Amino acid sequence: VSMRMIPMFCGRDRSRPNAVYLRKKRTWPLDCYIILSAVINNRAMSELSTILNSVSDVIVKYGKAETIKKFINSDPQSPSAGSGAFTRSRKMPLPELLRFILMPRTRSTSVELLEYSHITGNKRVNKSDFSKRRSLLPSWYIKCLHRDITRRIYGMSSPARWNGHLLLAGDGTTYSLPNTDTIKKIYLDGRKTGKGEQALARGVVLKDVLNDIVVSSGMECYGKDEIALLMDELESLPEEISSWDPVIVLDRKFCAYTLICKMMRLRLNFIIRVKERFNAEVDRFIKSGKKQADIVLRPASTTVKKLNRLYGPDDYRSFKVRLVRMSGSVVVMTSVTDVSLLSDGKDVYHARWDDETTIGFMKNNLQVEVFSGISPRSLLQDFYSKTIIYNILSLLVSQAAELRHDKKPRRINRNVALGILKLNILTIIPASSVTNNKNLDQVLKEISCFSIPVIENRHNPRVFRKIKHSGKYMTLTNYARAI
Repeated sequence: VSMRMIPMFCGRDRSRPNAVYLRKKRTWPLDCYIILSAVINNRAMSELSTILNSVSDVIVKYGKAETIKKFINSDPQSPSAGSGAFTRSRKMPLPELLRFILMPRTRSTSVELLEYSHITGNKRVNKSDFSKRRSLLPSWYIKCLHRDITRRIYGMSSPARWNGHLLLAGDGTTYSLPNTDTIKKIYLDGRKTGKGEQALARGVVLKDVLNDIVVSSGMECYGKDEIALLMDELESLPEEISSWDPVIVLDRKFCAYTLICKMMRLRLNFIIRVKERFNAEVDRFIKSGKKQADIVLRPASTTVKKLNRLYGPDDYRSFKVRLVRMSGSVVVMTSVTDVSLLSDGKDVYHARWDDETTIGFMKNNLQVEVFSGISPRSLLQDFYSKTIIYNILSLLVSQAAELRHDKKPRRINRNVALGILKLNILTIIPASSVTNNKNLDQVLKEISCFSIPVIENRHNPRVFRKIKHSGKYMTLTNYARAI
């Protein structure tokens, strides 16, 4: 399968047979590589600079007073910020406020503000002033910024695809939150499992695994199930992504008629691992040992009534799907019938593992569970800002790999790259005006200097973290933080 793409994404370029290729760590099983050219590709650097400048353009737009005023007026749930809140001269004007929120931060807010003032050369802002300023930003303002950045990335590029489809892997997780009474009241609402008092949130991450871009993410109360969260994210997929005919790859915990019906109504293809006792036809296929079969799923009458109640009157008595045995114990059902999922013995289902490693990176490296405030608004601002940082980091890392010419497979050290991103936040995220990033080449060269060897067929045992019983953040003992 030819997977040609532009340099912003990780893929294989068959037009350059003499290039050196670098496999991503824990990448999906197909031939997805980062290209390590023997010479610097100036054209590629120019294209990435264009994309990053375009992303910066969106950030600058969201740092303007007229943009946030328009957002507040269009959102009835957003409280009025008052006249002059974003136009009068302040210690931390809106562009600087937005840039500081997007800056990777995990330490004391006072220390981070002091470091930011040293980087920017601006006057120091105390924690109290920052808290007052950030309280004027609506809860969903940063999420909308992430959505517009994603639209801009896919709107001006041709991403890598599998047989003409984007591969979007979805997975759920649990986030530990500050253990305050207000947060517990909001996020533990409707909790049906366990009796713990720790404030928790339910979350989902939807990632383009071939291009290493988080296209959507969400964090809601712990009582809301992951299937409902995923359906909300799928409904809000931008046209720039849905136009590439995406295929949603999911684990067996998402095997439910409500989600299958929803994706069919949204005209989204899917690959979902089936679970036992989901359907009689599925159980017969699992026991038969067959490699592939086209079947008709027939939900029970109670399920049909539920679907009618959720999605309106329609014929929900049958769904045509294809069952494919990926391995001895792994069986998936899919709506993709024009392409074999086992072509050349490659397993497309396990592409979703890259989404799980992304969640691990966000928790351990970006430390998404470390918040700079305890208000519900602050939690959402920090959560979505780190999703944006992940995508910007992916763009930088994929391009920095172009500058290397190793004889043996190596990959960019993403943890060190994250630290370099923080030190060069002024270059990557401008405050008020967009200019050509003259220092971008230097940043990329610096990132490219830090690489680690790729160890083939390396498997680490999966460790399940216990839910914490206190509000203090606990990092891994063998982990060296970069931020």
